[in-house]
Amino acid sequence: MAAVFASLKWRLVTSRLRVLPPRKRLLMLLGLGVLALLLIGFGLLLAQLRTLPEAGLLVVTGLFSTQLVAWILTPLIAFGVDETVDPGRFAMLPIRPQQLQRGLLISSLVGYLPVANLIVLVGAAIGVSYRSWMIPLALVCAAVQLVTCVVFSRAAATSMAALMSSRRGRDLGMLVGFGVIVLYMLTSLTLGSGDSSGIGAGAVAITEALAWGPPGSLASLPALIATGQWSRAAVAVVVAALFLGAGWWWWSAALRRRLTSGESETTGSAPSRGLGNADAVAGTVSGTAQVIAGRDLTLMWRDPMRRMPWLLSLLMAIGWPLLVFRGAGAVYGCALGALLIGTQAANMYGYEGSGLWMHLVTFADRARARGEVIGHALSVVIPGVPVIVVSTVTVAAVRDDWANLPGALGVGIAAVGGAVAVGCYLSAVVPYAMPQSRKSIFASSVAGQKGITVRATLGTMLGAIVTALPAVAFAALALLVAPGWGWAALGVGLLLPPLLLTFATRLTAERYLESAPEILAVVSAGDRV
Repeated sequence: MAAVFASLKWRLVTSRLRVLPPRKRLLMLLGLGVLALLLIGFGLLLAQLRTLPEAGLLVVTGLFSTQLVAWILTPLIAFGVDETVDPGRFAMLPIRPQQLQRGLLISSLVGYLPVANLIVLVGAAIGVSYRSWMIPLALVCAAVQLVTCVVFSRAAATSMAALMSSRRGRDLGMLVGFGVIVLYMLTSLTLGSGDSSGIGAGAVAITEALAWGPPGSLASLPALIATGQWSRAAVAVVVAALFLGAGWWWWSAALRRRLTSGESETTGSAPSRGLGNADAVAGTVSGTAQVIAGRDLTLMWRDPMRRMPWLLSLLMAIGWPLLVFRGAGAVYGCALGALLIGTQAANMYGYEGSGLWMHLVTFADRARARGEVIGHALSVVIPGVPVIVVSTVTVAAVRDDWANLPGALGVGIAAVGGAVAVGCYLSAVVPYAMPQSRKSIFASSVAGQKGITVRATLGTMLGAIVTALPAVAFAALALLVAPGWGWAALGVGLLLPPLLLTFATRLTAERYLESAPEILAVVSAGDRV
């Protein structure tokens, strides 16, 4: 049975290459080759640590611990990335849970990600082997580390599968993912502003403590045997074995429960009161805009899949400039957050899925079609512009960069307006499907439209940069010539977005009405994911 699962997973992995046109297949193979070379280079760097035994042990111990945490948290943060191991897909098959578990384990070891991890682990195994006879033992420890990561990742994903089918579960996943990113940024800020010697000593102490944990025990086992510390080596073996056994038992219990119980449903949720005008009627341009903007703002507040990008944009608008930029001009770092906020207007029709047909019936005339586009744009501009203003003022106050505040505000507002305008237009020109299913945490993309997704996203970002160039030019003069040019950048940032949005909403509505059936056919593919 394990061989059957492995062959099925291999067919799924290779079929993505077989169905591609020759040119795209060649490009994908070249990309995989470049990625493999980078991984091999990283593995060789780790292998060079064998000349520094103490440093190598510390680095590999931290690597093993970080790798395990990443494997466990990734399904929760990313709402799952591999639907081929969704246990719910095997509930109706006549397979015993023990056979299914072994088959899923083998299939989880087949794919690009396990191979990439294996390359890194081989380099790490060589890095802790400062004697040649230690390499076989270190390779065995690396293999056990990979199996441990896979077992705990699948155990966590299986345990959370039922929970993540509810909105509360997705809220939990969003909070955990956002917390991890905030923790990373705070750690980077601390490391970047602290004393190097104290930070180094703290890192060594943390790594030495991790050496007593399950991943650290695997990393330190070859060195313990080489130095004759047999009692501690025995403890390391016991700790690693018990940890792997506990993960296997957890996965088995979660798998049985998942195969024999129904899906979780959210009960007792408070009804949505909406964030828009309850008296608005979609009969005119303004009325339709109010209805659509209120609905989008409500969904942005209640749907974790829509809320998470906004939280990340807010974090990049405030945290990124404080971490990376210092001194004069630090406020211009908020422009990245402005771009990310503006891109939330992209693919407005893809969010609807097959429900777009109701919009086609309701908003079939030019006035209401334009009102719908304006409503989508307003749902991004209304919260986005205040966020950029607040973040820019905050960074200016922290970095004492008031002289560059007008120019930074102009660039930020121009970036938001330009990204919204370009995103709205590309929504009708390059639409793509969004996964509509909220029952599985494993579905994260629509097969066959990834190229379109990348093209639309890059087009929105590049278009926003181009439309913001006038404000950027005046901001550059403010930095290089005189701060007074920043007020010109602010003036351009305030005047240009309304003109762009007026022009873009008309073009988008016209293109939407002309290509409505084709757009519906494309975005309806999200209902199958």
